[in-house]
Amino acid sequence: MSAPATTRLSIISPVQDFLFFFLSAAVVLVAWAATALLHVEPFYVLAAVAVVSNGPHLVATWSRVYFDKREVKERPVALLVMPAVIFVFVALTTWKAGYPGVRLLNSVILYWATWHFVAQNWGILRIYQRKSGEPETSLALSLERPLLLLFVLWCVLYRLHTGPRLLFGTEVFYALPSRDLVNSLLAIVLVVLGIFLAERFSQRRAPWARAARVRLAFLGCAFLGFFVPFQMITTDDTSAFAAAACWHGFQYLGMIRFYHRNTWRAGVDPDAKLISWLSQPGWTRAVLYVAFLGALAGSVYGVIFALSLVTRDSGWNFVTWGGVVWITLTLSHYWLDGVIWKLRRPELARRVGLEGPPQNTTPMPT
Repeated sequence: MSAPATTRLSIISPVQDFLFFFLSAAVVLVAWAATALLHVEPFYVLAAVAVVSNGPHLVATWSRVYFDKREVKERPVALLVMPAVIFVFVALTTWKAGYPGVRLLNSVILYWATWHFVAQNWGILRIYQRKSGEPETSLALSLERPLLLLFVLWCVLYRLHTGPRLLFGTEVFYALPSRDLVNSLLAIVLVVLGIFLAERFSQRRAPWARAARVRLAFLGCAFLGFFVPFQMITTDDTSAFAAAACWHGFQYLGMIRFYHRNTWRAGVDPDAKLISWLSQPGWTRAVLYVAFLGALAGSVYGVIFALSLVTRDSGWNFVTWGGVVWITLTLSHYWLDGVIWKLRRPELARRVGLEGPPQNTTPMPT
């Protein structure tokens, strides 16, 4: 059975949905223009993305996971032990394996990031689906996920076929796909897209037609977000990755802020005092939340500096530790998000605006 139709099709609000989930895809065009037209050094593109999007979105996960006592108590191994394991793996690989280790780490980042980005887009699309009231038996609805996955797979295989097959200047591990395979997959994508659009046209007067058009626009933005880095930024692997990461980061920041606002709307919670206080309505709290993320990101550089001082006689300097720490944070972020963002869990569904209000908040005076 489908969810009942709702008059509110947006996840956050029409304006914020447009900014975070639709317009955000345009940042990949900015990165393309900076690279292809203005010839900006890739380092500056990556640094700008780290400041405005990627760094804040990485530490935003901490505000969800480590500032709510219930999260850690519920999954201590997944949320505490596994990030420590990832850190040890990254540090040992950097220390012992040399260039093959760097190649391995960059390969893991590239492929896991691609899956991570597409999974986030599917999660947002799934929320739109469940709010739309469209029956699960609708053929067009059932084609949205395979269409998204197949398109991204084609983007990846095309890039591997044509090159460059690099990330941060290092060649990744890959299996070279044939031209026939790439073209066959593109043909499948076009066939599925044709069936999908025909079904959408036939349902243009259905009660859920307006919601379906919203999701069609979202899919179009997702296609743009993947196509430009993989197919248009072909001379600079660093800027290509930065473009996709920037778009992904803006999406994530919009969703995490909405998650906090919706979760703690009953007031400050004793098990999550700081984050629930920062999540209360008002521009002041929003500004303080941004400052909070900045402070968390800044603390990372403090840790890197301290580690470089401790190991300065071993040859591990600030740059070495910076790579180890940020790769650890990146891979840990991918891991943590795979654990905590599961819409099949009723409590998470409530916290992102589905199936009624959150049930485990305890109001306190603010």
